[in-house]
Amino acid sequence: MPTIKSMGQRDCRNGTRPARLTAFRNDICGTPGVVSSVAENERRFHRYPIWAPRYWGGMTVSGWWGLLSRNRFAVHPSRMPWAILISAVVPFNSLLALLQCILFSRKINKTQLCGPPVFVIGHWRSGTTYLQELLSLDPRHAAPTTLQTYAANHFLVSQWFVTRFLSWMLPARRPMDNVEISWNSPQEDEWAMSTMGLPAPYQKIAFPCNSPPALDYLDMDSLSPAELDRWSAALVSFFKAVTLKTGRQLILKSPHHTGRIHVLSRLFPDARFVHISRDPYTLLPSTVRMYRAFEETQSLQVPPQEGLERYVLETGERVYHSYFRHRGELPNNRLCEVTFEELTQDSVGTMEKIYRQLELGDFGVARPAVEEYAGRRENYQKNRYLFPAEWKSEIQTHWKDYFDHFGYPRQTE
Repeated sequence: MPTIKSMGQRDCRNGTRPARLTAFRNDICGTPGVVSSVAENERRFHRYPIWAPRYWGGMTVSGWWGLLSRNRFAVHPSRMPWAILISAVVPFNSLLALLQCILFSRKINKTQLCGPPVFVIGHWRSGTTYLQELLSLDPRHAAPTTLQTYAANHFLVSQWFVTRFLSWMLPARRPMDNVEISWNSPQEDEWAMSTMGLPAPYQKIAFPCNSPPALDYLDMDSLSPAELDRWSAALVSFFKAVTLKTGRQLILKSPHHTGRIHVLSRLFPDARFVHISRDPYTLLPSTVRMYRAFEETQSLQVPPQEGLERYVLETGERVYHSYFRHRGELPNNRLCEVTFEELTQDSVGTMEKIYRQLELGDFGVARPAVEEYAGRRENYQKNRYLFPAEWKSEIQTHWKDYFDHFGYPRQTE
């Protein structure tokens, strides 16, 4: 199988699915009477309308053309309408970004964060979104929104218009699961780094047939001082802009940050980190499904049918190699580890534990909203998966430290 460095050289020439992968997809989706029917799971993803925004549409001209040139303008003819539409939109982003710079650059520079930022970290599909949403219910907290990460270059001047008049552009739910979305939904700040033109691993989604970009940004260890300074300055500037807009303590979420806690704790000496873990046998197929949903709705190429499993395994291994190496540098009141299982079984009790350990203040202020939101989520339907024994072995090999540290049992059959 290809390594993480070479998996970009995959066949994107047609839509055929190799027999081995078809078996894999059918098996992770389940079988009738066991988890769910193959037919049900082969139903692709929630509808993503043609008019719904693609994340690359939030870039400025320089960011967009940089993304295209790094990928040799290898846009598939079937995705050319998206590329043309984005090319027509990005000049307006540049103008709005210039206007924001003129009106707000001094205010952004002078803005101080309202308390230490709280970073929600953990592997993709481990429950980070739900945890960020719960933390954001506290009236003292605020998370970057979908609009603020999409329009990271200019949301201070454009947010009022987009949220008031363009709410119809977004679908009701995310493509890969049943989580509701809107322009005001909490969102990953990693997307902001991408729309601001910074190197970001998520840019792989735009050109999934090419070699994965920005892998050194998974743990930051191989970056030059100049690269690290540029990334850090952009992140701090974005956080300050969100703070200027909200005036509240920030709740940030990015699975990528799991491998960056040593960098983030230097940038923000009092930052708090909440790590959430989940059964590794669920994480692989769920994350693969997430990337397939993103590639189907956001990519500028016809997505290949192989390689994502290996990409997820190896990126996860790299991220957690860094996390386990640096987590001991944080004192007990700055890092709290919880599990998806305990969060979903007792959301209120788990949140109270987080507040107490990280010294986030009186949980009583947030308790009513947390209880109400958790109650509404009681009937939320999660995807469930089965998959071949060969991938169980791969998971146990690549994520050995994850099993050992978080105490998840290994399956023997």
